[in-house]
Amino acid sequence: MNAITIRTKGEAEIFISTETLRPGHLIELDDDQSIHQYATGYTKLFADGTSAAGNDPRTDHVAVIDHSTGLMWAVKSIGDADSDPMSQADCAKACSELRLLGHDDWRLPTRTELAALVDDTRHEPAIDTSLFPGVLSRWHWTNTAAAWSSASAWGVYFGGGSVGYDPRSDGGFALAVRRAGQ
Repeated sequence: MNAITIRTKGEAEIFISTETLRPGHLIELDDDQSIHQYATGYTKLFADGTSAAGNDPRTDHVAVIDHSTGLMWAVKSIGDADSDPMSQADCAKACSELRLLGHDDWRLPTRTELAALVDDTRHEPAIDTSLFPGVLSRWHWTNTAAAWSSASAWGVYFGGGSVGYDPRSDGGFALAVRRAGQ
């Protein structure tokens, strides 16, 4: 049996069997020296109910789980029936009406949640397209209102990755999100 032994600055030794270690997991040691593993990175979710690691090369998945935030994201931009942009209110409604992978609690993300998806090493779209293959290089609404104007809300432009605000009546797209594990 392979094992890892960790010696602390005190007299304690921590013994971990490599049989229990899983790639892509964070190992955390509590104050009482109990060990917990948490998944990190992404998991791709497919329409048939199967899943794969975030680095799986397939791009036919319909959602991803971001284990660092605990959020599940739809991977395709939502527009109107003709795939045209919609107002912020219509985007919020489209998210709340989304039924994907048996879940009906989808919503517009907050400014912080959506901006965290921007990949500064990419453009058009400025997001990891292996994880989010259906995201358009367009404006995407958030549910975060502009503090100075209730008629405006924040969004993310995935063409270049910028974050800004516009009147809620302007056209944009949605990227639906929900809390994973609920």
